[in-house]
Amino acid sequence: MKVIGVDIGGTKTAIGIIDDNNGKVYEKLIIPSKTFTDDKKSLHLIISNILNLSDKNKIKHIGIGVPELINNKGIIKGNYNFNWNNKNLVNYFPKNYKVNVDSDVRCHLRAEKYFGVAKNYKNFAYINIGTGLSYAHFKDKKIYSGAKGYAIHFASSKISLYDWKKNKKISLIPEEYYSGKDLIKIHAIKNKNKKNKILHNVAESLASLIGLLINTIDPDKIVLGGGVIINNIYFKKILIEKIRNFILADEVKKINIKTSKLINNTGLLGAGLLFK
Repeated sequence: MKVIGVDIGGTKTAIGIIDDNNGKVYEKLIIPSKTFTDDKKSLHLIISNILNLSDKNKIKHIGIGVPELINNKGIIKGNYNFNWNNKNLVNYFPKNYKVNVDSDVRCHLRAEKYFGVAKNYKNFAYINIGTGLSYAHFKDKKIYSGAKGYAIHFASSKISLYDWKKNKKISLIPEEYYSGKDLIKIHAIKNKNKKNKILHNVAESLASLIGLLINTIDPDKIVLGGGVIINNIYFKKILIEKIRNFILADEVKKINIKTSKLINNTGLLGAGLLFK
């Protein structure tokens, strides 16, 4: 059936009409996610655009993906990108609409499972490397969301390491160094040798985090997605090469690592699939 899919990103929001049976996108509108400095006003503008497209096409099913922590009841819990903590977006629509909301990365995974490279995968992790870093895990014929709904982050919380031999402590949040925002800054460096050296070091560090995730959840396959991977072929190549160096089990080092082919419609399609 035709549904409205909404992919709210940190910088832009895609709203479109999709067929959740074949993945065809019939119409798509892209607007800034932060038109106003007041996040509440920006949300109301996003909702207004969704309703306009919905009313014009007489579609009442709306799926929304949001780049925030969302619990298993569909309530936003966090304010990483927007000051929307504790908001239930369903309440912003008339009662005759059917609205489902989920984390954007779980929407991305849905798109890959139904229309992407993971169609035949039974146990895989989708890792999004874009504005932020997140993952989702498909196993036992469903997406594992965690006890409360927060099983999406692997690099967003603070890591504190202490070397007691040297009495030295390192404390950082990996996402603040390896996300898309930082890759843009790195690519702006004019000295090619310096830039390549930084990219290799960043790739190695990010690979260690992904390797740790693989060692922890032991998926059968991996799908990489997000703007950083899709738009940076060189970085993607060295990242995949380095990931295998941080996988402990020898038989897992050969894990199949694919990259998304859905390009810019992954989140849009996945949001529309919230009714499947």
